[in-house]
Amino acid sequence: MRNLIRLLTLTLVLASVLAWGMTPVRAECGVYHTVQAGQNLFRISLRYGVSMEAIAAANGIADVRRIYAGQTLYIPCSGGASSAAATTATTVTTTVTTTVTTVVVPPAAADPAAAVNCAGFRATSPLDGFPNGETTFYWDPPRSGNITHYQVYVLNENGQLVTGLDVPGGITKTRGNMELAAIGRGINFSWYVVALDDSGEVCRSQTVRLRREWSDSMGS
Repeated sequence: MRNLIRLLTLTLVLASVLAWGMTPVRAECGVYHTVQAGQNLFRISLRYGVSMEAIAAANGIADVRRIYAGQTLYIPCSGGASSAAATTATTVTTTVTTTVTTVVVPPAAADPAAAVNCAGFRATSPLDGFPNGETTFYWDPPRSGNITHYQVYVLNENGQLVTGLDVPGGITKTRGNMELAAIGRGINFSWYVVALDDSGEVCRSQTVRLRREWSDSMGS
């Protein structure tokens, strides 16, 4: 009977230690977070222990890949912790006489966009207007990251996309036809460039608003 009591006591101690070691820790919530350069919603969700979907829903974000530096996000307390945040690397070692029990929980998966640093990524030319014809667009690349390609978007004065240009990664300029027959009427346009890796868009430049050179073919 005495040995049976000892065995039961030892079992309860081991169960308590293992349960304590495997309990995930929740981060704070119900606060506001200002997005820093290079951050994305995945890493923010890991920091606060709240799923990307819950943060996106609380802030009216339609595409979880599209947030920008300086944006203020409300971190809700609902929605539950993200699956990656709830799993942490934990090792519990319990020694009873000559028995050692080790429990290992795998670490969270690496963030695929963690190596991308968008600092310095910006549109550089044209900034004050473009001709009614062939135009060369230039931009500065992100400070670091495996960029697979760039996309240049040109919009009319109503914010409608009139042309898009795709450029392989490693090249930071491209040419496009901006004449009337190619992008339509009007003289007020805007353009910006995005950088993409294998997961999708990771950086977006500022939007440049400019005027197209006037031509008699545009009419009055």
